[in-house]
Amino acid sequence: MARAYRDKGLGPMSQHFLLSAAARTLSLSSIFRMSDDEARDTFKRIRWSANGGDPFCPHCGCLTAYTLAETLPRWKCSGCRRKFSLTSGTLFHSRKLPVRDYLAIIALFVNGVKGTSALQISRDLNINPKSSFVLLHKLRESMGSQIHNPDEPELSGTVQVDGAYFGGHVKPENRKVDRKDRRLAEEQTGKRQVVIVAREIMGRTRPFVVSRESEAVPLIRQHVASGSNHPCRRIERLGALARVL
Repeated sequence: MARAYRDKGLGPMSQHFLLSAAARTLSLSSIFRMSDDEARDTFKRIRWSANGGDPFCPHCGCLTAYTLAETLPRWKCSGCRRKFSLTSGTLFHSRKLPVRDYLAIIALFVNGVKGTSALQISRDLNINPKSSFVLLHKLRESMGSQIHNPDEPELSGTVQVDGAYFGGHVKPENRKVDRKDRRLAEEQTGKRQVVIVAREIMGRTRPFVVSRESEAVPLIRQHVASGSNHPCRRIERLGALARVL
């Protein structure tokens, strides 16, 4: 049983999500034990989760479709009369790999807390590095389009906002007399970026990458509803955001 604790006035909080059983619903061990039919059923359940796993037309959205008598299962829409497969209208359309391999790639990608490289995917699944590179970029593009979808509502309720600086490191010279003051603007590389993350409690997350913290202020105002609570205290070290929040 998770032990609850009080986190600086935010209310009781349970254990971290990555430590819970909900973070292990799609594991490599379970995927590689699946048969082809079980892998397709899992993919179908994930893709059409909004309809309880029942296929519906990706072209017109009609919920009524019937199964065709084919070796690889396909369906035909009763509305627009168009045929569609398990991967029609997705980034896996016109696939060449088995569905099980795509599930494994998704599991490696989403479970890699510190990121997953294309070379690692190619070695783990014995596929071409170019194929794994393209697949990982497709997954990143699909996540980015969902996160920054303009039709999504604003973040509301209790919203945590935090940020950190990354990049722009200048390696000091070996000899002390040759070292420069890296705090000066003319001695910096200009590659330093600020990553700002706004997250609803038990809800959605919006990341932003900007050059300086003041540029994140209009983004926060645009994507966070007015009147929202901002309980995160660590944001106080980022001056411009602390003043606006």
